[in-house]
Amino acid sequence: MFFQKAEFGDTMIFNIAHLQSLTNVFTSPINFNYWNHSGSQINLFSPWLTILSGTIFVNSNVTYGFSIYLTLITFLTFVSAYVYMNRFSHDTLESLLFSLIYTLSLNRFVQVFQIQRLENYLVLIFLPMVYYGIYQILKNQRWYNLAWGMSLIIWTSPYMAVGVLLTLVPWIILMIFKGISHHWSYWGRLSLSLLKTFGLVVLTTIGFLVPLGTKLLQGKLQQNPRNNFNYVKWFDQLHLSQIQQILLIGIAVLSVLVLIVIFMNSQFSYKLIMLEMIPLTISLFVKTDSLVVDWSRLVPAFQSILDLFLAIIVSRIVILIFQEGPGILKLLLMVATIGGMSFLIYNQADQIHAEQRITSASKINYQKYVINYHDRAVEGQNQFLVNNKKASVSYYTKANDYWIQYYDPQSATMDIPVQKYSGYKIQLNNENVRTTKSKRGTIELQTNPGKSIVEIHTQYDWIGIISLLANLFSFILLGYLSLTKVVGKNKKISNKS
Repeated sequence: MFFQKAEFGDTMIFNIAHLQSLTNVFTSPINFNYWNHSGSQINLFSPWLTILSGTIFVNSNVTYGFSIYLTLITFLTFVSAYVYMNRFSHDTLESLLFSLIYTLSLNRFVQVFQIQRLENYLVLIFLPMVYYGIYQILKNQRWYNLAWGMSLIIWTSPYMAVGVLLTLVPWIILMIFKGISHHWSYWGRLSLSLLKTFGLVVLTTIGFLVPLGTKLLQGKLQQNPRNNFNYVKWFDQLHLSQIQQILLIGIAVLSVLVLIVIFMNSQFSYKLIMLEMIPLTISLFVKTDSLVVDWSRLVPAFQSILDLFLAIIVSRIVILIFQEGPGILKLLLMVATIGGMSFLIYNQADQIHAEQRITSASKINYQKYVINYHDRAVEGQNQFLVNNKKASVSYYTKANDYWIQYYDPQSATMDIPVQKYSGYKIQLNNENVRTTKSKRGTIELQTNPGKSIVEIHTQYDWIGIISLLANLFSFILLGYLSLTKVVGKNKKISNKS
């Protein structure tokens, strides 16, 4: 359906260019072959670890490769939702219902077909892991699921990580109403688990956070507020009659009453989810431009979290209604859910009138595509300036390397359309040369009289190298601790049996 219906515009071109440019990301955050050879620093501002797997698919065949990659993401979203819901509810039918509703939800459709930012729907794989992880920690059980989940979310979408964190804090506070927490020993064990989780999450994301922090210290992060869907405006444009408005209010009141009944008869964990849904729903209607802090980029994160919670509650309500029914009724329920959700997705996709589809993806030169991603990559325009005048200069790029050849009888000031970065090693005629930053934020140097051969070689600076190495060892440590806990649990089970 994505192959036939989805629009293939700038966002999709950005996704594929980003994936293709990651071939050298372990040795340098800069790839001179891409982003119009501007030395774009996107990999210092945007996490890349979890999307790295997509590079394999799009570097072979863009059209079919990305479609297969999207199919794989959808499958993993379904599996993740089922596995963690099954561990939470211990009910196979409820887990299947939840995974279907979550994977085929309208929110995920919007993320894939309309907004189209890869990280926005890739991160949905890890949300069930995170919330199951906090559920375990609040029960004084294993902590590493939360550590893995938060680490993978930060490596995918930092704004989602902030949104998740803002929803987890109230849960910890609300635990004072649970009998298990009425002992100092509980809060001691909880504090220790949270401390271990926090430490491992920081260490397993340090390869992204430290280089990003270094860039932020060098200059203010520039970004425009996000234009999110305006639910109030959308509702006003429906132009409902008075009878329709009364009917809608009646349905809303009835839904609230049903939720109150479910709330009163649910476990404490479901009550926490339902309470959290109230501020999340309100956040979708608040005008972000009226706030002191730019809240606009957190709204999509809150929307995805609300979608997760809504899928949990809906599947729970359905199970409570049909739990005493015969097996054939439950089978029909599954068929109806699959059919209904599939029809909804197809109906929404059929309304998209794409001017360009993914079938034309192979015709695009992704190396020439460039945007300002919290940097000034566009300003260079791949145009050399010599003594502040446009000049034709011979150059060649290969991932980490950029070679320039220029001849002038006299020494000249050359402005190279590559953004200045501390990880560059720049030589002029095989000798290190002093460089400055031009008004465009690019590299500026003084050439020698006659023939000048400029070489720019890029790698991570020493801060980036240390951070990535620390990140690698931290992942190994987290993996070792997780396996130790799993093996220890299995031994205890085998001994009891």
